[in-house]
Amino acid sequence: MSKTTLFQVGTMQLLANSLLDGTMSIHDLLQHGDFGIGTGQGLDGELIILDGKAYHTLVSGESEVPDENFSSPFAAAHHGDFKDFGTAENADLEAVLQDTIDKLQAQNQFAAFLIEGEFETMTTRSAAGSQKPYPSLTEAAEKQQVFHGSKVKGRLLSYYAPAIYQGVTVAGFHSHFLSDDHDLSGHVLTGKVLSATVKVQKFDTIEQVLPTENPDFKAADLTDLSMVHKAIEAAE
Repeated sequence: MSKTTLFQVGTMQLLANSLLDGTMSIHDLLQHGDFGIGTGQGLDGELIILDGKAYHTLVSGESEVPDENFSSPFAAAHHGDFKDFGTAENADLEAVLQDTIDKLQAQNQFAAFLIEGEFETMTTRSAAGSQKPYPSLTEAAEKQQVFHGSKVKGRLLSYYAPAIYQGVTVAGFHSHFLSDDHDLSGHVLTGKVLSATVKVQKFDTIEQVLPTENPDFKAADLTDLSMVHKAIEAAE
């Protein structure tokens, strides 16, 4: 796959409509990239892929390497070809990411960011997996566990999507984190950079795979977009 292509399995719209069956294994996802983020079947924790290795954040906050058959209903991956963009110091994470997008004039395209270094603060979350009948994304978000770190060293991977793609994915920034000691990881809620390098990779192509053989997907009514937007806002 081209290094200017972002691969995605599933959509956030599926998660918002409780379509949480895993449709791609970690083994297969890694064929599409050595960097990525996602979640597990039934919203089982959070995933981050760094340098070709996947890590799974449990609801306890611990991080483990998942079995290759671990499956995901929603994930994104790409083959890393990051370009150095500079450094960031004593700045809110959101401001660092937004400043990078603005300077690149990349607000209308997909991009990935890799921020590596020390963070003054880092707040992440993860949720417990569920069985059918699956909960809604909003219900799952209410039961998520939140973790806090300070003066923590690690790597943050974030994908940016234009506003028009809300529902297909998460519009704006969608970030996952893994500390160097693996004691803190998960979906990023807030953070402040103490001192870190910033790398960026832009995409001109999106490849998306839908679970067209899944019976629940075939039968679902996915026309209520307002509900999707509200669910994503609540979960993010």
